[in-house]
Amino acid sequence: MARDATIHVASNGDDANDGTRARPVASLARAVALSRTRASRARRRIELGDGTYCDTDVTLDARDSELDLVAAPGAHPTLYGGTPVVGWRAVGRGSPFWVARVPGVREGTRDFRSLVVNGRFAPRARYPETGAIRHANEFPVRWMSTTKGGWERKPTRKELTTMRLVPGSLPAGMSERNAELTVYHSWDESLVGIHRWDRRRGVITFSTPAGHPPGAFGGWKEQARTFVAWNVREGMTRPGQWYLDREKGAVVYWPLKGERIANVEAIAPTRTAVLRLAGTESSPVRDVRVRGLTFGVTTTPLVAGGFGARAFEGAIEGAFAHGTRLEDVTVRWSGGQGIRIGRSDGLRVEHCTVYETGAGGVVLSGTGGVVAGTLIHHNGRTYPSALALRVGGERWRVHHNTLHHTPYSAINAGGTSLRFEHNRFHHVMEELVDGAAIYVFAAKGCTLRGNYTYDLRDEQVHAYYLDERSVDSVVEGNVAVGVPWPIHNHMASSCALRRNVCLNDGDMKITFHNCDGFALSRNVFSCGGELVMEPTYTGVSSLTRNCLHSGAGRCRWTFNDRLPSLERNAGEVPALPRNAGSVFADPGCRCEDGKVTYADRALAKRLGLPKLDVRGAGCGRE
Repeated sequence: MARDATIHVASNGDDANDGTRARPVASLARAVALSRTRASRARRRIELGDGTYCDTDVTLDARDSELDLVAAPGAHPTLYGGTPVVGWRAVGRGSPFWVARVPGVREGTRDFRSLVVNGRFAPRARYPETGAIRHANEFPVRWMSTTKGGWERKPTRKELTTMRLVPGSLPAGMSERNAELTVYHSWDESLVGIHRWDRRRGVITFSTPAGHPPGAFGGWKEQARTFVAWNVREGMTRPGQWYLDREKGAVVYWPLKGERIANVEAIAPTRTAVLRLAGTESSPVRDVRVRGLTFGVTTTPLVAGGFGARAFEGAIEGAFAHGTRLEDVTVRWSGGQGIRIGRSDGLRVEHCTVYETGAGGVVLSGTGGVVAGTLIHHNGRTYPSALALRVGGERWRVHHNTLHHTPYSAINAGGTSLRFEHNRFHHVMEELVDGAAIYVFAAKGCTLRGNYTYDLRDEQVHAYYLDERSVDSVVEGNVAVGVPWPIHNHMASSCALRRNVCLNDGDMKITFHNCDGFALSRNVFSCGGELVMEPTYTGVSSLTRNCLHSGAGRCRWTFNDRLPSLERNAGEVPALPRNAGSVFADPGCRCEDGKVTYADRALAKRLGLPKLDVRGAGCGRE
């Protein structure tokens, strides 16, 4: 590499320096500016030394193509889109709280909804402490499905900005300037501020519209009738919490046991992104590589984030950034997404770690991308509809990733020729409903293979889910253990489920709502309670050598067919559509950390049941 191709950055550097190893600059922004002045046939390179670089917001454009941003050998540099909170003092007079002034908050020029304290994404004050508050709104309009355009009647602005309270549901003295409300819908939520609270009438007007009217979906999701208040004094119920007092222009914090005011380290965000890859369709950024860096501490605007909270930027943010490679990158404590790069071909996210984010982990779109060996966990700390990983476009391969502790779907995807292979999931969908470990919408020719899902909360959560307009896709060789409703399909057609193993000690349900033409072969659906198969219309077209088992002796196949001529056989398994050798029997199936075995080997051999071993699924890190 040419001698002048590397710019060196050090936390004790000086932006007046020339960027050599002996005279490093102090900021990434200055390093990028210097790099643009140095013509070289070699790839240009910026090396960052150890240390924390605060208040960073750097933009790369087409001029920065073929640039490497890397950690210096042995270094672990961290770039934050925030600044330290200083000047802490005890409130006094018996209060356990600390307080620190933050310039711009009272004036309304600075606002944030996340705070990092002593290396923790500190929880905000929440009212009530647990559960949610029921409101009095109703919106009795039919949801026609996303494919059919959403609401049968478009909501008015008043319906999107008004919520009626149940009397006594909120403390009368609660500050409406400080308060933020999470209004739950079904698969998403809206975080909104309060423009006006008419206490006499019990009516709140939001500062910005919600994504759906409060009360929407209330006819079929009880959660859609509820809300939670954040960032209020009444929500400070335990040590470690904080809120932003906008009336006084200060952060209020309740210290954990052992924390000392003299050495508290708190960082509040100032930026919505740290690194931007700002290409355009006509002038894209190309072949930028980022390796070994840590990013985080960003904020979001107070608006509804939409499905998957995808409206919010990532700490690494980009568009038309073709050939971007992120390797061994860590993103933590971002207020929005960890990484969001759209409309970019040839993206590669490999061996990265993204955790404790306010919104999603990684959100990507384009063609020919790869996500591999990556760990994503504890996302959606502010926006529970956030997705741990979202990919959209064509020819993506997502393999050997581990995703856990997500409030909504771990993977959400849509597009053509997508492959999801050998990924590991647990503790997903911990808050919302109607999603899955892998939730695919409008997928054509996609494959879900060799994935391993376990330890999900209840019967409202799925492992594998093909949703509206998904066609010609295959779900094969996957394992789900301890999942009462492991496979759900809705408005999908001409897909195949084969060689999957689903085990649960209690009841189990496999569903094909409003589906057509599903072929099931050599699957094992075994549970200790009742087993229910719900084609609901003509969902299942053929069954070949499947093994269905209910330890309670209750197997139920429900029909509600649009086509009365649906073929049924009355052989070994009565009332099954187009059955070819499927049986109700106990194969003695067990799964130990992903390795499937059968006590009844003769039955397994006769049916050709899958000999699955998914112990290698995931990235090998937790």
